[in-house]
Amino acid sequence: MRLTPRASLPANSEEPKMYHRHFGLSGPPFQFTPAPDALYLSATHRETLALLEWGLLHEPTGFTMLVGESGVGKTTLVASILARRLRNVRTALLTNPRLDFDQIMQVAMSQLAPGWSGQTRLELTEGFAELLDALAPGERVAIVIDEAHELSDDALEGLRLLSNADTFEERRLQIILVGQPELITRLARPAMRSLNQRIGARAVLRSLGPDEAREYIDCRLRAKGGTVGKIFAPAALACLIAHSGGIPRRLNVLSHNSMLQGYAAGSKKVSLAMVRNAVGEYEDLLKAKGARGSTDGPPRAAKPGISLTRVALAATALLLAVAGALLVWSQGWVAFNSSHATSDGGMAVQPAADPYWTGPGTPLLPVASTVGDSPFDVTLRAAQAAAAAATGKTAVVH
Repeated sequence: MRLTPRASLPANSEEPKMYHRHFGLSGPPFQFTPAPDALYLSATHRETLALLEWGLLHEPTGFTMLVGESGVGKTTLVASILARRLRNVRTALLTNPRLDFDQIMQVAMSQLAPGWSGQTRLELTEGFAELLDALAPGERVAIVIDEAHELSDDALEGLRLLSNADTFEERRLQIILVGQPELITRLARPAMRSLNQRIGARAVLRSLGPDEAREYIDCRLRAKGGTVGKIFAPAALACLIAHSGGIPRRLNVLSHNSMLQGYAAGSKKVSLAMVRNAVGEYEDLLKAKGARGSTDGPPRAAKPGISLTRVALAATALLLAVAGALLVWSQGWVAFNSSHATSDGGMAVQPAADPYWTGPGTPLLPVASTVGDSPFDVTLRAAQAAAAAATGKTAVVH
């Protein structure tokens, strides 16, 4: 993001990260980490939070799944429900999905049973089974995995098998998978059928509507002593919401950057022009990132745009090379046949209908029918004829 150079900031200005004081706020309102003190719950957020609580406390299948687009607020809700420290629920939170199953179990056991030192898969599974056996009546263990759409197939299958360790009549192990919508697609594959059938509680966290987006921004500002009407001009707020797509993370970024624009300009209120600048910079950054992603990806297969003429020429060159090699080889191996006819002391020529034999008896092409025709000449004419025929009948391949 581009800010006004330091020299053009107000003479008594603070560091940009302290811009909230310029607007009379007690702290930065748009943080990029979960903020329990400014939790905004739309209708879909309330339903999702209730689902997470149900999954932790009551879900009988042992599996709960929450999906939503990136930035919609899944991690914030997970942090909020775990911060409640629900009674009788011991939880392990995994935020790195790029682990194999053994590593997942090591992280989970380090949180559920600090000091436990098992390393092998057998030790991990037996230790976890002992942990479940030692639970008091009514207690549960929950493993919450964020970004679960990036788990490997082996890790997902390992979690399914892990649930088999819970043999109690009342479920004691809960596995909560939180990820992007790709997780639904992955679990719908035939190979994931067994795991997919075990997931009982499911929810999709959706983006905010325009009114909810305004309430979200206001909720964040009120938590720090401000209001949306005091800081954003109506047209500026409408523009910001329209470009956010209702995604809370994007609302945070655009609101933060717009307020920085106002701070740099020394304005106590964010104008439409400031929001447009912030939106333009943000969207340009996204476009540049997308362009880099397409450039940095694996090279695409070459397009089959080569004409058959080039193919024919390549084939001709290959045949010429083969014919030359055969000629050299045959001169060194061919056996002289004294019964052949001669022409004025020239090279013996075998009739065209008869093959000649070279070396240890390997049959090759027919020899020439006249003295002036060598195997090289015959091969050249055949290649030229094939190239001409192919070029005349087949169009260029695009």
